[in-house]
Amino acid sequence: MLNVDDIPAEVKWEIATRSSMGLAMGYSAAMRKFLNEKVAEELDEAVWTEGGKGIGDIASSLGIPTGNAQEIENAWNVIGEIVMPGVEAKVVESNPERVVDRVDKCSTCSQAKEAGFPTESVCRPCRAFNEAAIESLNPNYTMNFNKRMCLGDDYCESVIEKKHGITLEAAPAGYHEEEGD
Repeated sequence: MLNVDDIPAEVKWEIATRSSMGLAMGYSAAMRKFLNEKVAEELDEAVWTEGGKGIGDIASSLGIPTGNAQEIENAWNVIGEIVMPGVEAKVVESNPERVVDRVDKCSTCSQAKEAGFPTESVCRPCRAFNEAAIESLNPNYTMNFNKRMCLGDDYCESVIEKKHGITLEAAPAGYHEEEGD
């Protein structure tokens, strides 16, 4: 008889990830059946935003530093491999104040295609999740997208950078800049 301990960790990980993404897409599809498209999109975005807000707590519990753009990018890549595996990204530009990432493979976009959803339907929720995640890692920083695979680009390109008008004095307790910045 099969026992859960007999299943390799990698297989359990993939099943859990596919199940959670399937659940999210299922909620989205159900909302679109009962609500008009605009309301469904706004609810989707709100739900994914709330999900992204927990990423900072995960980084904090793991002791991952998030004081500048490079540390935030590292924290998000580490945690992202856990919560959204199957994303293949590389850093295109990097300095403590600004990091540009390029995603060549996205599990969210791929799973939307597999499920028969238009990829455009995952664009706003994905953006909302990522922006909330970055801002939960350090509220002085934000993420913006220049390119989106789900909208037809060959890859996604995102920029993590300090919000305009943020000063060190405005930073909440626990966030720090690198010495000498």
